[in-house]
Amino acid sequence: MSHFDFDSLHIEDRKTNETRQLSLQLAATQASLLIMGDVGVGKSSLAHYIHCKSRAPRFYKLECRNAEAFEISKIDGGTLLIEDLDCASASIQVELMKLSERADASKPRFISTSRRDLRSMVKAEQFRQDLFYKIAVVHLELPNLQDRPADFLNIVNFVLEVSQIMHGKKGLKFSNEAYVRLNSWSWPGNIRELENVIERSVVLTNGPVIGLEHIQFEVVAEGCSGDFAAGMSLSQVEKKLIIQTLDLTSQNRTRAAQLLGISIRTLRNKLNEYREEGIL
Repeated sequence: MSHFDFDSLHIEDRKTNETRQLSLQLAATQASLLIMGDVGVGKSSLAHYIHCKSRAPRFYKLECRNAEAFEISKIDGGTLLIEDLDCASASIQVELMKLSERADASKPRFISTSRRDLRSMVKAEQFRQDLFYKIAVVHLELPNLQDRPADFLNIVNFVLEVSQIMHGKKGLKFSNEAYVRLNSWSWPGNIRELENVIERSVVLTNGPVIGLEHIQFEVVAEGCSGDFAAGMSLSQVEKKLIIQTLDLTSQNRTRAAQLLGISIRTLRNKLNEYREEGIL
């Protein structure tokens, strides 16, 4: 699925609605925007939505995790979407700073996305302060899917409809058991993960009803180093898994505890132990 549609979907969640309304207000301006949120919440979709509402003539996308082939110097006005700005290398930051200092029509409108708090990165000298002030003038934030319970059914139905159109099907619906399974999942990958799960269920089902057997989840520890090895003690494995899960969730302890299947109290005790050992 390409980009989540902020116009076609009826949104109940107050915070998401406020973000959408502010986005519409800002679309016609040239203000540099920073869209914050966890993986899969729809940051890039919101950036495309703002660009489309702005009627800017050109659109460029810089993926900071894979920026080697991107020529920043060739940008000529329009909108520049900077994905994962928090992952921008020092050299990319230098090039972006030069671009932000252009004084003619070739300077683009910046819309950036980030999973991490750039203010904290600036304080830790991991991100340029001058660049932060140039391209993060207004901050927008999208909440996690599990924090939007009032929107869940509408989102599920919207994604189901789009998935059916994509795969030439119609009239599908979830069984009660299948929907309960969807609703009980924590959705660490947010809307992006939901789209993946629903599209898979649409492809797998042969009848009019999507059953429990068609709901398949994949737990992907994105960003993990994969340095687990035979011979490691259970204690070592536990430490690595906890630390990597915290990194995956941007230090969100509640979400990390859910993914790990432990209580927040247990996680807190483990982290205290690691601090005493000098690991954290």
